[in-house]
Amino acid sequence: MPANALNEIGIVLYPGVQMACVYGLTDLFGIAAKDSFGHRPDRRPPLRVTHWQVARYADATPSCVYDSDPRGSTQPGILIIPPTMVDLPSPDVPPGAASWLRSRHANGVKLVSVCSGAFILAETGLAAGRSVSTHPICADALAKRFPEITVDTNRRIIDHGDILTAGGFMAWVDVGLLLLERILGRAVRTETARFILSDPTVSEARYFAGFAPRQTHGDTAVLKAQERVHMRDGRDVDLASMAAAAGLERRTFLRRFASATGMTPMEYCRAVRIARARELLEFGNTSQKEIAHSLGYKDVASFARVFRRALGLAPGAYRKRFGDSDNLPMDSTRRMAHAGSGTYSRPPLETGEDLSADHDLTDLALR
Repeated sequence: MPANALNEIGIVLYPGVQMACVYGLTDLFGIAAKDSFGHRPDRRPPLRVTHWQVARYADATPSCVYDSDPRGSTQPGILIIPPTMVDLPSPDVPPGAASWLRSRHANGVKLVSVCSGAFILAETGLAAGRSVSTHPICADALAKRFPEITVDTNRRIIDHGDILTAGGFMAWVDVGLLLLERILGRAVRTETARFILSDPTVSEARYFAGFAPRQTHGDTAVLKAQERVHMRDGRDVDLASMAAAAGLERRTFLRRFASATGMTPMEYCRAVRIARARELLEFGNTSQKEIAHSLGYKDVASFARVFRRALGLAPGAYRKRFGDSDNLPMDSTRRMAHAGSGTYSRPPLETGEDLSADHDLTDLALR
């Protein structure tokens, strides 16, 4: 594959695809390309975006129907499979599409699926024997249709190197920014995030509604630790591993983390877990016991106690008030109307509180 192919991102169009995702990613990459355009000696955009339309008849391969820089042949190094808007992708995906994706992958192209796009990816057979992330409302159907893959909704992004999958209806924003950072660098990613949303702090809330962590502080070491926490939904992360991810001595890490994020590592991990719990309660029917276990709490009582203190509602009451009985995405107006427009409050520790998932994230004095 030519080196310049790595800077071309293709987006796959298929029946029922969520066009808001397609247009959103196209705009996001276009903004980033324009931002770094002036730094290239050849005056060509540093990022090329193409759209590939899946043919409706059997063996035809997808064709390029859009090219942001129509000069020379199109050779995407990354292909993104967006989600559907309403229904799950049809099992009758034209075989030409699956074989085309397999051939592209064999030539070194990285495949990326977003939310229900995992169904199209799974049709290729390339995800067999691997773990795959998707939206919780798609998980059961995906596992049933493709028993050879492991569906893991407890991980927001799963990157196997050649294949990346992301869960969440709006995960395309997370994926787009992640790819920008890898292709054009963190500075371009940060500037793009600042541009696409009016509040840069909210724009960096990469994984959850209801928790907007600071990620525009510019401390690269702390950002690495934050990434570690988010990739694990705040569970099974201790102070030593966060400091190691940041490449800092423990006391230095504690001081810099608090300065950059306004929170201690313990508070930050708890906030991520509570935000993830909110999503699981709002979407789908995962039991409280399963949620507690997946987030590292010893039992339901421990989880419920921390959740109630953070949001003022017990998990069951929260689900009843904000969850959707049909497992459809919840109206954001209802969500934002609760808990200070969806912000996370940091409750004080109580004597006897069980924070098994926080076992080594001690609140040491920051000196």
